[in-house]
Amino acid sequence: MPIHPAHELLALLVIALHTVMPLGIWAMLSGYRDRHARIWLAGVACYSVGFSLTARNTLAYSDANVILLSIFYLASVLLMLEALARDLSSSRRSPWIWVACLVLGVAYFSTTTLAGLYATWGLISLSCMFLLFGCAATVLSCRLIQHHRTRSLYLIIAALVLLMSGHLLRASMMVGGAPPETFQVAAFTWNSNYLVLSTVVAMILMSFGYWGYVLEKMRLKTLDVQAKQLAAEMLVHESQALIKERDQLMIVNARVSAISSLSSFSAMLVHDISQPLQALEFGLYDLQHQAKSNQSTGHLLGSIHELQVLSGKAGEIVSHLRQLMVQGQDHVSPISPHTALQTILPILQGEATQRKIALSYRDHMNEPSQVMANTVMLQRIIFNAVGNALDALDNPSTTEPEIKLDVFHEHKGGKKWTILQIADNGPGFSTEVLSQLNAPIQTSKPHGMGLGLLLIQSMVRMWDGHTVIENTPSDQAPGARVQLWLTPAQP
Repeated sequence: MPIHPAHELLALLVIALHTVMPLGIWAMLSGYRDRHARIWLAGVACYSVGFSLTARNTLAYSDANVILLSIFYLASVLLMLEALARDLSSSRRSPWIWVACLVLGVAYFSTTTLAGLYATWGLISLSCMFLLFGCAATVLSCRLIQHHRTRSLYLIIAALVLLMSGHLLRASMMVGGAPPETFQVAAFTWNSNYLVLSTVVAMILMSFGYWGYVLEKMRLKTLDVQAKQLAAEMLVHESQALIKERDQLMIVNARVSAISSLSSFSAMLVHDISQPLQALEFGLYDLQHQAKSNQSTGHLLGSIHELQVLSGKAGEIVSHLRQLMVQGQDHVSPISPHTALQTILPILQGEATQRKIALSYRDHMNEPSQVMANTVMLQRIIFNAVGNALDALDNPSTTEPEIKLDVFHEHKGGKKWTILQIADNGPGFSTEVLSQLNAPIQTSKPHGMGLGLLLIQSMVRMWDGHTVIENTPSDQAPGARVQLWLTPAQP
């Protein structure tokens, strides 16, 4: 029977449409093709191949063609369901399930076709398969709507209802006993025309619906990532605020620690200050006696000069004490470590002498140098470190206790560092203290606040330096040492 030209044109249009449709969807999803979208696109491509084979079969029927189009229809259904299921749950199902379904489908449709039953049982089976696909895909789409809050899936649900209506109509007519030639695709009856039209429109709607769904899903993911980034930024700001607050607390602790240490030096300070004050008092009495005895002017001026020296010494001690106790400036500037040490060295030397501990200071640098630090905070750090060394040496087990303060240069990492070292010959740091140097609370004293070592490390780090807190090597005499690696000031 010759084929009508309109029939041939319609078949060619259907083939062209189902060739362009997957390519167009692939292009529309450019940049958004994740693994799930690629599975869906593979399903659309299989369906387009199956429908094109159906249109070709109306022009030249063959059993091989029928078996192939059935296999592609079955593969398209399985792939689309898999894409929706993976969107709902990321857990992968075993691929052998789909392989088994394909093998059973190939066996069934091959048997039906070769037995000459495709026009009845084969078409009924295809319609039932699409009805099951429509029901399952509708359930998955509804669950995805609740999960992703997307409206594009409503278009897919509408397309599935339209697709199921055409196959439900054909299946009901076949079960009702309608002649097979009335529900063939190429029969051009009202029901076959409705089936073809509903199927084509349904696949177009499903394609656009899934495209919109992918775009909305990506938009939601973008919003979620932006929300997480905003939360992370807020967390960073909170962390920075906490770090700043911690540094402020450490500075306050340094001031409290300096005052606490000075309180333990009270006897020595009173003794050092009282000596020049007593000498000043005796000198005033002597000066008064000389004035009454009509001594020469030169002799009186010499006595007055001696009293000025004594007064200056007392004032210097009080000034150094005040500098350690009052609030210091926190900014960093070029300072001389030698000059900073000279200010507090008399106080430390007096306490060491009172405890019968040798305290020595040596500047090993050949020329004056400056480092980037804060004078008051550096003095407090040295004051605290030497105070800890004095406490560690204040026990009978240490013979000839000694503390050494040294300033020297050393090259490391292509950079010249200025190192200020406090070393003693005491028992050294315990293993527990050395293993927890970065802990926020670390102390070996019964009443210690536990912030001394952390304060030293944090303050030097704020000056772009670093610290070395360790025991002396095993091949040397026992003891502990704290090194402050300070950044030299640029000339």
